[in-house]
Amino acid sequence: MSVNQSDIQDQVRAAGQVDAAAQGELSPRGEDALQPDNKQYYVKLPLWKKCTFGLIDSANNFSWSYISSFLSIYLTDTFLIPAGTVSLLFLLCRFWDALNDPVVGFLADRTRSRWGRYRPWIFFGSAPLFITSALLFWPHPEWSLGAKTTYVAILYALVVLFYTMVNLSYGSLNSVITQDPAERGSIASFRLFFAVIGSNVMTQLVIRAEPALSAKYPNMGYFILAICFAAFCIPTQILCAKSQKEVVPPASKKASMSFFKQVGWSFRNRPFMMVCIMFFAQGFSQYGVGTINIYWFKYVVGSETPMATFSLITMVPMMIGTITSQFWSNKFRDKGKAIGVSYVVQIILLVIQYFVFRNGVSLAVLYSLGALQYYFNGANMSLIYAMVPDTIEYSQLQTKGARMDGFLNTLSSFWNKVGITIGTAGAPFILGLTGYVPNAAVQSAGVVLSLDLMKWIMPAAFNLIALICLFWYRLDYAAFDKIVAEINENLPAWEAERAAADRKS
Repeated sequence: MSVNQSDIQDQVRAAGQVDAAAQGELSPRGEDALQPDNKQYYVKLPLWKKCTFGLIDSANNFSWSYISSFLSIYLTDTFLIPAGTVSLLFLLCRFWDALNDPVVGFLADRTRSRWGRYRPWIFFGSAPLFITSALLFWPHPEWSLGAKTTYVAILYALVVLFYTMVNLSYGSLNSVITQDPAERGSIASFRLFFAVIGSNVMTQLVIRAEPALSAKYPNMGYFILAICFAAFCIPTQILCAKSQKEVVPPASKKASMSFFKQVGWSFRNRPFMMVCIMFFAQGFSQYGVGTINIYWFKYVVGSETPMATFSLITMVPMMIGTITSQFWSNKFRDKGKAIGVSYVVQIILLVIQYFVFRNGVSLAVLYSLGALQYYFNGANMSLIYAMVPDTIEYSQLQTKGARMDGFLNTLSSFWNKVGITIGTAGAPFILGLTGYVPNAAVQSAGVVLSLDLMKWIMPAAFNLIALICLFWYRLDYAAFDKIVAEINENLPAWEAERAAADRKS
């Protein structure tokens, strides 16, 4: 199939229009150009639907956060797999996790059913996700190292595949249940609000219940909890997904593109690529910290118990951060400016805590600074998830009508998971290099220093990288509304062009 010069010129003009819109330079239209038809999919969701939307991510965290926070220490200290081998397992499985994201998004975009494009993936992926998650924590420390490694590798690979099917399709729902950028931000706030609840409830249960369960049933505490989580989360996810409705229609089949064309267009979508870099930085720093948190409390603070208290104390400000993030986004009329503030404050607080806790940890100071930091951390996570849906219309204008909701959501997750892969695999690798000894009463000075650097300085550095990216993200509310107007005005003409091209071919 050949591409003629006029097609290339059309694409260049479309990309130029988007850049002008992002700069606020599109005239002759302004806010007055947005007629009711231009906002026909600016749906306002009732409170109960936002809550059920968020509950899906509460359930997700009983799998994903459970694995992110506790799988490493379970494998090294209960399953008795060496830290270096755990690092390699994480690297390979997380890399596989990242690779399957765009493929699932590509397939989800092409799904057509009476339930929509994305909800079927949640309906049929939830049970396999939680069943394989539970089996991942089924301990057999008496097995040979080869048998244990093979078992974990297979189960972990299945878990991340099923998680992609559920969570990435869930993320794509935000862009199709409404087109209103402010409402998308509100929905993302509810998503992260309930995600924080799920993650913290899970953490409290594990920290407080696992030792007692393992004392009564040796080595089985994590496995018993995983079974309980599955019994609760499978029906929760399915029922909550059923309550949602996809209203933004898919692009016509004529506007569909091949996998590799979609990859190419994603790299031309400047706001989207900035968000992807931010997701990479978030994945590396947040999940790297999540992996070593229990080690830090156990060997730097001296006990794992304060981790549960810290999680409980920081939960409320983090939840407030997720909900109030939309207030700041609306106040600035720009999600980029709002998230920029959160990055600046977090960088300052992380650096302060590194120096304050180098020669000893005051729990009162740790809890106080943590509460402040986690307010901005909650706002940050909510805002970054709210930014992805807005880049979909940007791409739709560039490609003259092609919507890539699932593909762009999963591609942003791909970059997030590349960061997660490096962060989660790198943490046990560094511990192994610095001489970590499982279950030792005291670790070496090198191990303690590495834990401090990974907990404070590493996330500060990656927040700085994300902050720099915002200089190239200029998709505020006004620019987005103009893009929607452009799409609705030109969509009939684009469809006519495709029909004419089909007749010629």
